[in-house]
Amino acid sequence: MSVFDRRYEMMPRAELEQLQLERLQALLVRVRRSVRRYRERLADIRVETLADVAQLPVTTPDDMVEAFPYGMFALPLREVIRLHSTMGPDGRPLVIGHTRNDLAQWGRLAARQFAAGGVTANDVIQVCLGEGLQRGTSGYELGAEQIQAPVIAEDPFHIDYQLAMLQNYRPTMLVTTPTNAIELVRMMEQRKIDPPSLNLRTVLLSRPVDDETRDQIRAGLLVAVKCNFGVDEVLNPGLCVECESGQFHVNEDHFLVETHSGELIVTTLGREAMPLLRYATRVSCEIVHEKCSCGRTGAILKPGPRLDRRLRVREMSVYEEQIAEVLNQMLPAERPFRIDVLERQVLISVQMTADIFTDTVWPIANLQREIESEVLARLGIDAEVRFRQTCPLTQP
Repeated sequence: MSVFDRRYEMMPRAELEQLQLERLQALLVRVRRSVRRYRERLADIRVETLADVAQLPVTTPDDMVEAFPYGMFALPLREVIRLHSTMGPDGRPLVIGHTRNDLAQWGRLAARQFAAGGVTANDVIQVCLGEGLQRGTSGYELGAEQIQAPVIAEDPFHIDYQLAMLQNYRPTMLVTTPTNAIELVRMMEQRKIDPPSLNLRTVLLSRPVDDETRDQIRAGLLVAVKCNFGVDEVLNPGLCVECESGQFHVNEDHFLVETHSGELIVTTLGREAMPLLRYATRVSCEIVHEKCSCGRTGAILKPGPRLDRRLRVREMSVYEEQIAEVLNQMLPAERPFRIDVLERQVLISVQMTADIFTDTVWPIANLQREIESEVLARLGIDAEVRFRQTCPLTQP
């Protein structure tokens, strides 16, 4: 068993909770002084114990959208040395800022996951997350630096090139998406390439997967398979560590977690540039406090599905509202539609009405192609559009 930050990852529960309380109280002093939105909401609330956190206001994704771009920052922009963008409600942008200390801490937290996966300075790490996940690449690069392991952070345009990189650079760990890992397994099977011909020992997936997917990757590449769980607005990677028992342990020295009506709520205890109080992640979750055989004392998260209308298409995130916006601009009037996520694209079924019906197929076919092109151009996902006269549809 390898633990990167033994002092904090295996801290006795009573000491850990005292550390959390002290950091939470210091955080409240900072946000009262520096973040107007929190100063107005906190009023005279006092936090004497961790149980008092329930009195604090909840920060929602909509709050972050309204504060765009820098209204949630606790420091002047000149002290923020890196900015990341991520997707908020309905596809609206959010901005996350990091100070130099934030980046240093991000690296240490990401390194905890590498260490739990058995990575040392003798390993070579290839990070291949694809378009739309570049911010995660930054975290893994920082973590690799803490482990002092060489890292190849390069996204090849085609699976062929990725396979060539695995053969040429001989990385021992691959950080990638579940979709990419499955494509790699299929290609190696088609070309009859023996997994031992690669040097891979471990694959770290960018998100949790079911047992069937994990087993498929494990058997196809003959590697150990680990998973990451994170929230882009909070920290991803770095929120959790998956241990050798397959449990997601929260890095509780930096994050205070709770659930409200089944939703994961996170407070950042150490972030300087953009601290968050009780951030509603829109992810369903169960939190368990129990002894784990790995020795880590951080709370165990059991993440579930998202609670909003956010979809994942080939690892790209998209909201139903974004697709509805495209349809509303391309069609004469709003109409019911249905979205089905397939393996490589979305199927958009739109109700046929008299205002778009013609006796010839060409105008409708052209309209389908125009909508598909617009969805790809705006949202970066492949779509197939079908007009239907009768089918179960959802309202836009």
